[in-house]
Amino acid sequence: MGYLTRIFINTALAGLLILFIGACAKPHYLNVKYDLPETSDQLQGQKVRLVVEDLREDKTIFSDEAGSEFKQWDGTFSLALGGITPPEPVETYDLPTLFHEAMKNRLEAMQIEIVDVPAGEAPTFIVTLEKISIDLKGRTWHAQIAYKVQLSRDSSKIARESVSGSAERTKVMGKGGGEKLIGEMFTEGVNKLNISKLFENAGLL
Repeated sequence: MGYLTRIFINTALAGLLILFIGACAKPHYLNVKYDLPETSDQLQGQKVRLVVEDLREDKTIFSDEAGSEFKQWDGTFSLALGGITPPEPVETYDLPTLFHEAMKNRLEAMQIEIVDVPAGEAPTFIVTLEKISIDLKGRTWHAQIAYKVQLSRDSSKIARESVSGSAERTKVMGKGGGEKLIGEMFTEGVNKLNISKLFENAGLL
């Protein structure tokens, strides 16, 4: 086998190896597991406009140390309802849209219809993100979440609720522990909201 032939074959094999590694590489998005609470028909027939606002002062989610464990992350998330991996091609979201999708599923599980109508034609359900942070201190992941919700048909009667929470998890090899922590924090934070009480306080029941 000639010298040039060997170079050509080795180059081709190296190219195929790179393509194979790339094809097998883990996705750059983070898979967020969200577990819906039990469904209820208590609010069946209600309709809302769902709006998510991102008013976080610091849009950074990961601290420097935590971010070093997610170097390949592209800033997007997928939503795994009930832990079921979404089918290919996986739809990914930025953080506000992830919240919108999760809250939409939560509301619909309570038989609330999400409508796309002008303001004033249906009660407005506004979720305002205030803080989402993931930190890694030593071998412990730390997560914090805070948001507010406002529900009103008009300015005459407005219901409000603030939700906050934190969680910790011991670091394991790879990003698995951090990714699992995000899912647990996300599930707890979204499900902690008392939606029935909001509708009652807004005079919609």
